[in-house]
Amino acid sequence: MQSDAPQDRGTREASAPRPSRRRVLAASGLLLAAGGAGTAMLVQDQRRRTAEAGGRAEISLRSRTVAYDPSGERTLVGGEGADLTLLTGTRRAADLAADSPIHARAEAFDEAVAPWRERVASRLDAPLADLAGTALQDLWVLSDGLPAPVAGWSRTWRYVWPRDAAFCAAALARVGLPERALEVLSHLQDLQREDGWFEARYLPGTREVPDGRPRQFDGTGFALWAVREVADAPGVDRDEVRRRLARLIDTSLTTLKERTRDGERRPPVSPDYWERRERSVTLGTMAATLAGLRAGHALTGTEEDLTASEVFTATLERNFADHDFQRYPRRGGADSAAAMLDATGVRRVIPEHVLLSLRERLARPAGGIAPGESWKQDGVSWTPSMSLLALGLARAGHTAEATDALGWLAAHRTADGSLPEKVLFDGRPAEVAPLAWTAANVLLAVDWLARVAR
Repeated sequence: MQSDAPQDRGTREASAPRPSRRRVLAASGLLLAAGGAGTAMLVQDQRRRTAEAGGRAEISLRSRTVAYDPSGERTLVGGEGADLTLLTGTRRAADLAADSPIHARAEAFDEAVAPWRERVASRLDAPLADLAGTALQDLWVLSDGLPAPVAGWSRTWRYVWPRDAAFCAAALARVGLPERALEVLSHLQDLQREDGWFEARYLPGTREVPDGRPRQFDGTGFALWAVREVADAPGVDRDEVRRRLARLIDTSLTTLKERTRDGERRPPVSPDYWERRERSVTLGTMAATLAGLRAGHALTGTEEDLTASEVFTATLERNFADHDFQRYPRRGGADSAAAMLDATGVRRVIPEHVLLSLRERLARPAGGIAPGESWKQDGVSWTPSMSLLALGLARAGHTAEATDALGWLAAHRTADGSLPEKVLFDGRPAEVAPLAWTAANVLLAVDWLARVAR
């Protein structure tokens, strides 16, 4: 969910400062279409606002997927993109030259994840195994040849969000690619400021930002959490992880403790995954902070870090428990961020009734959920929130509910099998596809279900 309020990243950015065309080309290596796009977006936005008044937003599907075209360039497929025939089960054009190095990279990826896919197929039903296969392809095409995955491939999504990249790193490690996961986290280590903060997003392969969005504190906690996830993945040398990511670990943990006064106070107010300016700390920022503090203790093992995580747990409960963990301490309604704690392995903080009620309280007509209860009534389901809920339910032990949420996601992929960002009131996929954060959440949830399956 990478929007100012995930409602529509593309629309908001029409008014935000943008990098020059040359800058974007240099960073992404992709020629962007131009003529008439601005007018089309304005017309689409006007139609959308009219439709939203009745809870039936009409939002176009920008692409059915992303794939390498015959020239070897990544491109949108379907929707606003090219009309390509793909090799079955891949994100590569059928007429991509046989000697293209892209085939070798894709095949190496497939070979590396094959043992994980076989384990999933042997323990879970075929629909979940199939969903995992397409999520893997989505994650591959949005990360191949890049230091870290981009959120999506449409122009206003083609950036590295630290939050998304952290979840992607965790997923890569779990599916059998720990070295690739370490590369992603090493890139975040290079991006992190000396004060421990991250910017909201970055131009891929650079430390540059595309606009003036305020920086976001949740990236610090999620990055540290991802280090622990990678360190805990099968076959990973924990000492090597701690050595290569020592600066990220030390800087993040120091920042989390300093900015919460060793857990005694709330973290700084900043935008979270809704990506809008806030006046009060949100549950999402609190969840990311606690996930980071607990991960920090798991990595260092010190009594001091254990105490900080325990004190901050009490701080979170003191501020949010009395009002059933709403978006803000005393208001805001249910927030899908309530699933973040269980999703990051922080158990028994969010009460089970709060977690289990999210599917109903945030329900949208097509069966998915909105980011929050106070979200506009436009009928749109958001797959980042739905996949995050699936992950939280899985790690909390609610396997039936998690499987059902994943089944809904599987049923609402595009015609090419990619996971979209949004699903409309009538079940149609919309906006961008694929979306890296959704794919990562799905893979982590499937992995957990396969690990606990008997």
